[in-house]
Amino acid sequence: MLTKEAIQASQDAPYSVFSGVEQRRWLCVTTARRIDVCTSHLSTDGEAPGSANSTQCLELTQVLASRGRPTIFAGDVNRHASCAPKKQWTLTDAAAAKDPGIQHSYGNLAAPRLEIEPTTYTDHDALVVRVRLPH
Repeated sequence: MLTKEAIQASQDAPYSVFSGVEQRRWLCVTTARRIDVCTSHLSTDGEAPGSANSTQCLELTQVLASRGRPTIFAGDVNRHASCAPKKQWTLTDAAAAKDPGIQHSYGNLAAPRLEIEPTTYTDHDALVVRVRLPH
């Protein structure tokens, strides 16, 4: 996740469950324009109810819903179903050549535009989302 805006504060935490040896976390930063920019990488154990991924998705939904400011999220959620809170849009990399549909972006900023950029040395194409910032 990249932002041009200066970062004023950050908050992160591990999810309550994970599968395998990797601890999964979420990260949100608050920019100088009071916009929250968040990212995460959810577990790869599938999205069935009760899986680590499903539990992490629910926790991510709560984190994003509680932000209280304009928010944008992008990350590898390793699932096709959205984790976006109600009233947030969802964009995915469904048109990507590599592992399509499991990178997502959510947000409540206006006019999101999605671009998929091919990559060489990673397992996903790049998900590029541009939004119109409030004045």
